[in-house]
Amino acid sequence: MFNWRYHATTIMTILTCLLVLRSHNPPLKPTAEEDIVKVYSVALDSNWCLKPDQSKQFVIPNLKSTAQLLDECLVDSYAVYRAIYVFYENWKSWFGDEGGEVDDMINNLLIEWGDKKRTVRGAYDIHGNYIPNASVVGLAISPNHLWAKRGKKGIGTSSLVHELVHLALWNIHGSADPTHEGGEDGLWTEAHTEFIKETNDLLFLIGDRSLADPNYSMDTLRSVMESYLKNGENSK
Repeated sequence: MFNWRYHATTIMTILTCLLVLRSHNPPLKPTAEEDIVKVYSVALDSNWCLKPDQSKQFVIPNLKSTAQLLDECLVDSYAVYRAIYVFYENWKSWFGDEGGEVDDMINNLLIEWGDKKRTVRGAYDIHGNYIPNASVVGLAISPNHLWAKRGKKGIGTSSLVHELVHLALWNIHGSADPTHEGGEDGLWTEAHTEFIKETNDLLFLIGDRSLADPNYSMDTLRSVMESYLKNGENSK
């Protein structure tokens, strides 16, 4: 005899198990880059965070020999190029580049991105105070190699510009001046700190979605820069 009550109970148990399994498995991550670009300027989200091959280098367009490595989530290569473009144009406005050292640096650069802070044996804050076993969001590894933690709201909230300043000083003066505004090097000044804030504010204003959008023209980018930077009037 067919026991309807028994089988109904069994079916309900199976459905309950399926619902539990579904709740413990996140939705599939998108695989198409255009799906990620649409939401790129939003806080990091496991629903769209693509984990690329860690050993793969992504070439940065329009720069001679610059590439990025990704240890976690995708950072759009064209957005990185435009961020570097904004950095360099504003750097020239503030500090110049008569010897071309910074231009050469940005064209021969390796950028590593990560999503977690790193702990180092020691580091200095912006005022030159030493911090043992410091938790850092960026590292200047060599004159042409940096590591940067991604910002939760895009490149403008990352450590990219800060580390590019270290590398620029390294290429110009032979020292990255890790003590920032403190210490005896005297290479990193208050102007460099203000430059970083202004550049990051501009990148945040533009947004990673626009930086990565192929329809967002360089002419528009330059116009926004000129309007925000007041044709260099913010320079010191």
